[in-house]
Amino acid sequence: MAYWWLNQKEDDFAILDDEGLVAVPRRDKLGKTHPGYAVCADMRPGDIGFAFVGGEFDGVFAVVGQPEDDAIEMAPDFRRRAARMVPVRFFDLAAPIAVEEMALRLRNVLPAVGSPLDADSAGKDTTICRLASDVAERLITIAADADPMSASIGEAMAEAISVGDLPEETKNDLIEARLGFGRFSDAVRALWDGACCATGVSVDMLVHVCPIKPWVRATNDERLDPENGLPLVPTWNFAFVSGLIAFNDDGDLLLSAELPADEARKAGIAPDLRLAIKGERQRAYLAWHRANVFVAG
Repeated sequence: MAYWWLNQKEDDFAILDDEGLVAVPRRDKLGKTHPGYAVCADMRPGDIGFAFVGGEFDGVFAVVGQPEDDAIEMAPDFRRRAARMVPVRFFDLAAPIAVEEMALRLRNVLPAVGSPLDADSAGKDTTICRLASDVAERLITIAADADPMSASIGEAMAEAISVGDLPEETKNDLIEARLGFGRFSDAVRALWDGACCATGVSVDMLVHVCPIKPWVRATNDERLDPENGLPLVPTWNFAFVSGLIAFNDDGDLLLSAELPADEARKAGIAPDLRLAIKGERQRAYLAWHRANVFVAG
């Protein structure tokens, strides 16, 4: 899976959301070969893209087909022009993120010269570039933070997996794991004898398998690792996912400063609980959760 940055000029329909296409003209307005024309030839089904419109982070997309050359009507004159078109599926963020915030959150990972983020992008031609892994990881985090349920980036990743070149059984396992179902869920529940790891409740309808390292931030191997999951009843599940609780290396429950002990008890969360950690990988996932999700104070 490769990651792509698409920076769109406001009046250039390089992002054709309704048609499910990224279209880059062969020639720019001066008649020169558009640099993005050659770049987007390397996009492949299963890749993920981050779409910027006028400098704002606007959404994510999954590449679902091979690039093809054709002619299409494009702004600003709406004349039919030769272009390279990449079939994609777009997922809008709940709300666009302003260029100023993006510049702040991407500091230290973008190059000082030739950065794809430009506050004046609305006045420049559409650009597209392949992203380094550290930039992509930061953008995944930003997209997940912008949409707390991770709907946009999660849907894009699931779509990318579905059209990628993995075996069909693996695709199904990965997509089901995102929703807490399938083989991943069965394996996690088996580790805990089918019960909630915090309360012991064993009513199947009340227990949901929650990944410790969120699905959108995990590798495919981590997404299917049963030690990267906890079976939890709804209150515990929400508190864990939102960072109100965590567990230390010994399994002792940690409460966020935003969740006083008396309020935790009212919600059925026992402050003195100790989790029976199932292995060293699970301990490492819990450490990742403390560092990246837990709201300590």
